[in-house]
This record gives sequence, C-alpha cells and structure tokens, in this order.
Amino acid sequence: MATFQYYFHKLPCFDCKKTQVDTDLGWLTEAMKDEIVAQATALMAAGNVEPDFAVNVTCAEEDARAYLLLNYYGYSEEELANNEVEADDEQAVAEEIAELEGNLVFEHEIALQSCTDCGE
Repeated sequence: MATFQYYFHKLPCFDCKKTQVDTDLGWLTEAMKDEIVAQATALMAAGNVEPDFAVNVTCAEEDARAYLLLNYYGYSEEELANNEVEADDEQAVAEEIAELEGNLVFEHEIALQSCTDCGE
C-alpha cells in the first residue's frame, strides 16, 4: 500500500471566488492529490463550479481498499494498520472494488470553503 496523507489545497472561496482558502482534499497518495488538484484547477479555470463538486480519482489496485476505508468509511490509519476494520465494511469495500473490474476510478467530493471576509 502506498503512503496516504491527509491533504489540503488552496482553492477559491465559494462566495467571493477570489480569496484562496485551504480546502480539505482528504486521505490521498501524492499521485491522487496531484490528479485531483489538476482536475479542480481545470474546473476553476472554466468558472462554473458549485460549492460542492466532484472530480475523479484513480486508484492503484493495492490502494483502493485504503482509499475507500479512509475517505468513505471514516477509519483511521491506525485502525487500518491494526486490521481493525469491521467485517461488514470490509465486505462492502471488496464488493465495490470487484464491481469496478480493474477500472478503479472513484468520484471524489470536494467542498469549497468560505474565506474569513465572506464568513463574517
């Protein structure tokens, strides 16, 4: 399994669209982060982005389980390292990965934040 880190990235405020604000990207590998940032940057340049939007993230087969458990099931790195995953969650993740038949592309949601000037 690749190394996952919790990433933030500066994206425009969802109100004023001018001020750059730290935006939560979630648990990703560096390659996933780069892919998400590139897509988000392209969407921002196009100019019609909603406060909540989705991009695609491509996972290597060995990373898909950790990506899903960290981002969608709320497990911590420690829980994954200690195999403290509930059987039902493990089964659901295995089924989701199997359904994709090797094309491990997931929809990754991002919520833009407001800047301090807009949030007051």
